[in-house]
Parts: sequence; C-alpha cells; structure tokens
Amino acid sequence: MWKSLKWGTLAAVASLASMAGIAGATAVVSQPAAVTSGEVVDGWTVTFPTGIALIDDTGNSGGPVLTLEKEAAFVSLEGLTINFTQASSSASPTISITDEALTNLSGSSWGGFEFLLAAPLGGTPAVFDKTQGFTTAGDGPFTTNTFDAAGDSYTLGGGTLANGATALLGYDSAAGPGGNLVIDANPSTGSIPQVIDFKEIPLGGGNNGGNNGGNNGGNNGGNNGGNNGGNNGGVTVPLPSSLWSGLTGLSGLLALAAFAKLRRKLV
Repeated sequence: MWKSLKWGTLAAVASLASMAGIAGATAVVSQPAAVTSGEVVDGWTVTFPTGIALIDDTGNSGGPVLTLEKEAAFVSLEGLTINFTQASSSASPTISITDEALTNLSGSSWGGFEFLLAAPLGGTPAVFDKTQGFTTAGDGPFTTNTFDAAGDSYTLGGGTLANGATALLGYDSAAGPGGNLVIDANPSTGSIPQVIDFKEIPLGGGNNGGNNGGNNGGNNGGNNGGNNGGNNGGVTVPLPSSLWSGLTGLSGLLALAAFAKLRRKLV
C-alpha cells in the first residue's frame, strides 16, 4: 500500500513559517497534521526555526508515541535545531523520525550529514536507539551510517548531495524498507523536565574532493584543509544577497523542494 505525505499548499507552509519561533504551547496534536513551532505533541513542546516543516504521524502509529515526518532546507552549513521540551509526566518515551527530505541550498556539495543530541538541563540524556536508524536502502545518496559509542551522534557518509538536490532519508523503495531514526527520549519523572536539542548539520565537501582540495591534497588543499580544500574537498560558496532575500520564510526555502511524495509501505 502507498502512503502519501500530505504536505499542505505553499500558503499553509508559509503559515508555518510565520509561526516559527513563537514560544508557548497551543492545542495538542492528536491526528496526522502539520506541526506548528510551539505546539505540544504527545507530551513534548516542539520548537523549531524557519527552514523546517514537520508532520505529526502519531495518528497512524496508534500513539501516544511521538512519530514525525520531516522536511528541512539548509541555506548554509550551520545546521538547524529542533528543541523538544517535556510538557507532561506521560510524555512519549521515544521520538521517531520516520522519513526526512533534506534540501541542500548551501551553495556547495555535502559529503555527509550528522544528527546530534544534547540535553541542556542534564539528567538522563536522550540517546539514539542504535538498534534502529535509516537503512542503506533509505539513506538517499549516502551509503554509510554510523552511531557513536555514546549514542548521541549519528553520521551519514559515503556519498555526495549536490547543491540544489534533495536527499530522501527513511523512504521505502524497491531496495527495501528505509528504516526510522529513533530517539530514546528518557522523559523525566522528577520536577525538572527533560529538554532535548536535536541538531542536524550538513558536512561539506564530497567523497572525491572538490575544485581545490581532496583527500590527497593539492595546490590549495590537503589532508588538514587549506584555503580552499580539506579532507573532503569542496568549497563553501556564500549565497548571494539576492538569493538570501528571495528565501525569506519557510515557503521560499521549501518551494524549490516542493513535490508530491509517495512512500511505499512494504510488507
């Protein structure tokens, strides 16, 4: 059976952008629906910046387990952060990203992608469930995926995502199921709520180097980097001001990546 990701019109996406960054909780999302920054979803207040769009898929999973589908557009290599703040003693024990569309608008190719977790208030930190994760079939252009020993970092590599291209992570295909990226959220049972920063960071460069660098060095690069190269090569090109001005708001960021997406549900 085919599962359609019901992203709204660009007008609805623009509405998400206008709400990004607004603090405070609104109505709890109980059915598959677009998530607005500041909403409470399955016991977590979810806040995120312009450049990210989320769908709460909990209605399809039977809840109360927080399950999200995600789109993000990156205009630089700075990365984007989603914050999850515990809002209920019965908050979902896990946070699952079932699929994610990542669009590269940074001006240079990526040689990988990294997911990081941090728990600013301490306590028992959130960690990735290392028994799960996106599969090789669901890694988009990447071919490797690695958790660090502590379980707070997950890195994709072994491929290149060109500027202007979109990586589809976690999507099922004829090659097999795409998998899920799952966070063991470890919600607090005490008076101090759990707070999780979930950061996504593009890794610049490409497997085979770039114009002026590469693994083996060159006139302007080398293994330790240089003016124009580094281990992975590639050149980070700043976006011109005209393009920045055209990407004000989430609608501009995601318009280049807007398409009707179908996900195969394999049995």
